Parts: sequence; structure tokens; C-alpha cells
Amino acid sequence: MQRVDSTYRLQLAPQFTFKDLQKILDYLNELGVATIYSAPFFQAREGSTHGYDVLHPFGINTEIGDLKQFRQIRDRLKEKQITWLQDIVPNHMAFDPENPWIRDIFELGPESSYYNFFDIDWDYKGLKKVMLPFFGNTLEELLEKGELKLKFDKDGFSLNFYESKYPLSARSYVEVLSRIREDNFTCKFAGFSGNTSDWNELKRLFFQNYEKDPELQMQLSTEIEKINHSAEEIQKILDLQYFLPTHWKHTEQEINYRRFFTINGLICIRMEDPVVFKAYHSFIKELCDDGLINGLRIDHIDGLFDPEGYINQLRQMLGSDFFIIVEKILEADEKLASHWMVEGTSGYEFLAKVNHLFSDVNNEKAFTEAYTKISPQNANYEALVYRKKLFILKERMGGELLNLCSLLNQNLLPESVDIHKDETWKDAFSVYLAAFPVYRIYPQGFPLKPDEKEILNQAYKKALEEFPGFKEELNYLKRLFMGEAGKDPSKTLYFLQRCQQFSGPLAAKGVEDTSFYIFNRLVVHNEVGDSPENFGITVAEFHQNMIHRKKEFPLSLNATATHDTKRGEDSRMRLNVLSELPREWFSNFNEWKTMNAEIRKNKEVPDVNDEYFIYQTLVAGLPFQDDKDFFSRICDYLQKVLREAKVHSNWAQPDEVYENAVFKFVEDILAHKKFRDSLGPFVAKIAGLGVIKSLGQILLKITAPGIPDIYQGTELSDLSFVDPDNRRPVDYDLRMKYLEEFKAFSKKTLPQDLESLKSNYSSGRIKMFVMYKSLLQRKMDQDLFQRGEYIPLLISGKNSAKFISYARVLNGEWRIIIVPLIIAELFNPNNLMPKNEQLADVFINLPENAPSEWDSIFSGKTIITGGSLALKNIFNDFPVVFLKNRN
Repeated sequence: MQRVDSTYRLQLAPQFTFKDLQKILDYLNELGVATIYSAPFFQAREGSTHGYDVLHPFGINTEIGDLKQFRQIRDRLKEKQITWLQDIVPNHMAFDPENPWIRDIFELGPESSYYNFFDIDWDYKGLKKVMLPFFGNTLEELLEKGELKLKFDKDGFSLNFYESKYPLSARSYVEVLSRIREDNFTCKFAGFSGNTSDWNELKRLFFQNYEKDPELQMQLSTEIEKINHSAEEIQKILDLQYFLPTHWKHTEQEINYRRFFTINGLICIRMEDPVVFKAYHSFIKELCDDGLINGLRIDHIDGLFDPEGYINQLRQMLGSDFFIIVEKILEADEKLASHWMVEGTSGYEFLAKVNHLFSDVNNEKAFTEAYTKISPQNANYEALVYRKKLFILKERMGGELLNLCSLLNQNLLPESVDIHKDETWKDAFSVYLAAFPVYRIYPQGFPLKPDEKEILNQAYKKALEEFPGFKEELNYLKRLFMGEAGKDPSKTLYFLQRCQQFSGPLAAKGVEDTSFYIFNRLVVHNEVGDSPENFGITVAEFHQNMIHRKKEFPLSLNATATHDTKRGEDSRMRLNVLSELPREWFSNFNEWKTMNAEIRKNKEVPDVNDEYFIYQTLVAGLPFQDDKDFFSRICDYLQKVLREAKVHSNWAQPDEVYENAVFKFVEDILAHKKFRDSLGPFVAKIAGLGVIKSLGQILLKITAPGIPDIYQGTELSDLSFVDPDNRRPVDYDLRMKYLEEFKAFSKKTLPQDLESLKSNYSSGRIKMFVMYKSLLQRKMDQDLFQRGEYIPLLISGKNSAKFISYARVLNGEWRIIIVPLIIAELFNPNNLMPKNEQLADVFINLPENAPSEWDSIFSGKTIITGGSLALKNIFNDFPVVFLKNRN
């Protein structure tokens, strides 16, 4: 296996191309990056900033670059011993006529080689068509308003809706041309039966003939104009298509294809079909075989019908030693299946554990009691999540629910029950689905595994607790899911597997994209992979988790920021400081709420829950330096927050009056001197302490079991909001400048250099310094950090629980990490210096076989120990500690 380590995540896009990447390769190498970790770079929709709307995976996005440029990059990376980890998207593609497979289906229907490549129910209500939900009106309204127009050009016949262009079926050619003349081409179209290349050649020859025949041009133009002036004639053309124009909202109640979450424009693939798998991965395999790609990250593994089967196919294609990780959301106590043939995950579970480690677990009660007074209707998180999952199920994913009910109705229910006529059974099934405590299970056959049964039992108990009136129906459904209802095992298993493809999107939409924007107790844990129902973990719990990680998946990524995270990694650390200061925080909230009531234009907007969220957002996101774009950024963010919450506004029917009133409130309070005079000093304090936590977060990420993952630009302070804010351009010139400064540090100047970093922490240079020094050390110690032991170190003293320390050990080489966790009483936020009187009796107790002489990676000083390390001395130079034994 080619080594993947210390990844740097890049959002390759039209705004950042291969040419741009070439310019920073030397910088990334000098920073200590070992692997480029790229967002999907295959051909996507024009202007795509993320690459997940793949049109086809058979070439590199022309807006990013080409294969020749990629080979040039590969050659430079080889010289620097840097590898390439590529994100791929096997679950879905863009539902777009520019997608060659979609175009082929629209034109050739069942004769298309790709007819069954997508998860489309062609038999749905006997339609033999796929719904096309991209219109703002019903089909009847579209026809009445004359918004659908027949057109002809070099690509053939198409049905156009303003700028959108949908290719017509082969049989449409016969319908139109037979009205004009009976000639050789009309006969060829009428008798066509062939593959894509035959079809494209026939269209090419016809257009060539059309260009040479003025009479045909005139006749065709006249006929097209006639058709376009008649709704009845357009309907005749529509009857011949393999698609059905539909209002985009119709999918909330009815849909006949599987989509990615609730995004109509992303259609899911039947990747469980070996033919589809081979076709999709042909170019990907070429890149891997050619050494251009050294590892794969699999996007949304839970969306696949058979994730384990997919992984097995990948292994067969690429070999047992190829690096593969999966994007997988794990609940707090959930573990990745150890028998999956992958190196691990993309790291959301690490983010969650580190995030909780920096929260003060002792203050959960204080925050819960205060938040219950602020927003009592939202204070019960578990109940909120269940309500919102049911809401999403009924109001946003009703089409998917209907499809599952239809499967259930195929001889899987008790005799005489018709779920489409009996709302009780439909409701019981809904409440069971909404009660799933994890994204999904992975059933391969009956009897189910004990852990799978336990999850089904948990869902049953939750559903029954909420809806005891459905006891009889829920009992039956539980037996059915368990394979114990006496129904056909193969049908039952297929139904259960289809349910699992749906339970993940339901959880994501009901939790991450709804509840996370409503439950605001302390929004630091409203994060992908994390859960706000929890509030901190102990050092012992973190150690236990890392020991398991080292044993089971030592090559999982250690992520703390991704393209999907809800807020920047340094914003979260500021919020974690709040977890230490409940009395001061809620006192400030009440004071701000009172003083800002004086300037409110609307006494009802924002409501108290939204106002509380706004103050957290300001504390977390206010930049260190003036940012002229901050107000527009926060308004864009709050618009997304309000619409995702679906309380006062939503994407389907935005309440712009409420939204604009919220924006005005934010504008007014930011201009309110009394408020800013109160907010400013508090944010300064939180920001300084947040920097210390951020340094600890970086050090843990780079040295704990797993592979550190750096998201683009987060070398400096990351106070970004959710996407697209976290995809803003990165100032690499500034980062290169800082790197050159670090390289110029000398042993003689280092004490002054460190003091400068601490006193000017607002520049973010101190964070980048920790990253740089730690990555370089890891690069030299790659074996130690990938294979070495993880040894928790005992800390003694009054404030010992506020620190974490561990050693990484391999073949007599020792590295020690010491990080302060709960810091408000221990450090000065102005200069990041410790309050030594608080650390007087705090010691790290070293194992008997530990070395006694150490070099500090950050301060450069030599430390002699007599079996223990006194913290009152060791933090005077720098807020976090990374030691290397002297040889």
C-alpha cells in the first residue's frame, strides 16, 4: 500500500483548478502534508463548486483541468513522496440531460444500455416514464401557458423549458417527420433498433442532410411552429417520451426514482448491479492502475443497497492493499463494522470525540436548566428529533415513504391488510422508521446479527413509547424486520435492505438538516458526526476511544473540519469555552436580550430561540480583524439556518418577511454601541481562550491514532459558517509568507518568536506554527504515529482532570503530548500564559521505562525529568506541549 498520511483536503473546482494546485505544491510539501485529498474532480455540472453533481465519471472536469495536467501533478508529487486520495461518488449522479446516461435513456428508452442503471421504478403506475420534477408548475399549467417548446438543432429534437433542454425519444422523430414527408430518413427512424453509437450516427447523418435541404428546413420549421402553438400537439409529443414533466414539489408526496436525500437533481445509481459497477468505475480504475490515485474516499456509503458488497467489489478491482476509507456517520456508541475491508472512515467520529473532550462535562445541568427556560418547547432534544423525523417523512419524503409502503404491500403484511387504504398501518410503519437510533443496519440474511436485532428493538421500543396505540402493528412490523413474521425470506430481506437505504437520508434530513438548527442549548455539538444530546466526555473516555481506534482502524482520518461541517473548527472551540462559563454566559445573554429590546423594530422577530442562536453565532464567528463581508456572510448563513429549521421559514415556501426582519435585527444590534461595548470584551476573552483550545485540537488531531486531515485554509483561524461559506477562496500567498517566517526561526530567536506568536494570536500564525511543527515531526515519525502504542499518562493534582496527556511509543522512541482542556481558570486569554498558582501541584506521572531527557518540539528547550513533569514549568513557553525523547 502506498502510504496515505497527513491529508490536505482540497475543493478542486472552476475556482481552484489544477493550475492553481501546481502553484501550492511546494508550499504543501514544506508544510508537512503527505497526501493530497481531493474533492470529486470528475465531469460535473457547469460551475459546480463541490463536484458531487457528477455528470459522468469518465473524465476529469474540463473546468478543473485535464489528464495531461494531472499526470504532471502526479510526477511532481512522486518527487516529493506525496500521495493522492480521491473522493468518489458511487451513490448518485446529476439528473441532467448533460449526463450521457440520462440522455441515452431519454432518447432510446428500454433499448438504452443504461435503462436500468438508475434506481427508477419504470413500472410505477404503468407510466414507463421517469418523473422530471424540475418545473414550477404542474404539467397542465405548463401546457396552458405554452412554456414547453419543441426545438431542433444539431443535437436533434428536444423539448425546451426556457434554458433547459430535454432530448426527445427516437419515436418522436417518426411522429414529427412523418407529418412532413415519407423519405429514407423517416423509414430509418421508424425502423431504428440499435445502440447509442448507431443512434448518434443516424442523428448526425440526418442533420447533415437537413443542412443541405432548404425545403426540409422550411417544412420542419413550419411543423415545429404549428406544434408549439397547440397544447394538444405538445401533449402528443410528451406521450412519446420516457420522462414526465412534474412540479418540483410533487416529489414530496410522489416520486418514482431514488434521489440523494431530498435533492431532485441528484438521481441514485443501482451500484449493486455488477454491470453498473464496472461501467461507473472504468476510468477510476485506470487512474488507480496508473498511480495517479493512491487511495479512495467513498462518499455516502450508507446510500448504497449493499455497502459491504460494494467494498468487496472495490477490493477485487483494486487489490487488498489499496487504501480505502468510507464516509460514515457513527452515533456515539456505534462502531464501524470491523469485517469491512476498509482502512476506516473519513473521520467525523474523531471530530465528535475531540469536540466533546473540550466541553466541560460538569456543566451540562446548568446549560440544560437555562435553555429550558429560554425555549421550553425545544429543550427535549430526543423528542424534538423524533418529531422532526416524522415531519420530514410525511412532508418532505412522502414519495419515498409511499414507495416503501408499496413494497410492504406486496404480500408482506397480514392477509386482508392494504396499507394504501389503512392509514393505521402506514402511520405505524412511519413511526417505526422515524425511531431508528442509527443511520442504518446492514442485513445480509436471516437470522439477523445480535447487534442488528438490538437496533430494531430500540426502534420498536421508541416507537411504542411515543405511539402505544400502534402496539399490534408495531409488534408485527418488528417481527417482519427480524424475519420472524412467516413471510417470504427473500422478499422480506429485500424490503428491509430498501428501508435501510432510506433510513440514512431520513436521519440526515430530520437531524442534521432540521433539529440541529432548532435545538440551541450549546450549538457546538450541533455538528456532523456529533450529537447535541451529549455534553462532553471525560479524559478516560477519550483514552478508551483512542485505544479502540488504534486497535481497529488506526488509518481512519482525524477530521476536525470538512466541506460538510456546520461551523469552523475554531468557532467550535470558542463555543467550548462557553461550556466552562454557564453563569457568565447566561448573564450576558439576559443582559443583551434586555438592552437590544430597546432597539428592536419588531418585538416578535427574532423569537427568543433564534435570538439566543444569533448571540452564539456572534461569539463563535466574529472575526479577529474587521471583515467588510461579515454582515452579508452572517445574513446568508442565517437565511440558511432559518430555512433548514423549518420553523418560521423553509426552502419550499420562504418567509422573506421574517428573514429580512432577522437580518435587520442583526444589523441594528451590530450598530448598537451599548451592545458592542458589552459584546466586544466578552468575545475577546472567549477568543483568546478559544485559541488555546484550538491549538490543543490541532495537536491531538496530528498525534492521536488515525491520520490527520487538514481542510483547505484551516492553517489559520477557521471561523467559517456552513457551506458555501467554508468554500471561500483561500489566501495561499499569506500562508506561504507565514511559512517562510517559521522556517527563519532560529534557536537564538525562538523565545522572542514564540512570545510574538502568543501576543499576536489574532493573526492565526500561532495555529499554523503548531500545525507546521507537528506535521513535520509526524512526517519524520510516520511509522511511530501510524503503528506505535498509544499510552495514556496519569496526571495528578487538583486540576489534573482539566488536562490530557498520552505517549506514542515505537521501538524505544517516545513522543509525549500534553494539552489543556478546561482552561478558563488556568490561562490568561490576553497572552495565553498559564496562571501558575493553579498548576502548582499538577504533575504528569511517567511510566518507569520512559526516557528522562526530552526536547520540546515547539520551544526547542531540553527538559530533564525525574519520573514526572511539573506543569507549572512546562506551559510557560507555549500553551500546548509536544515532547520528543533525546537519543
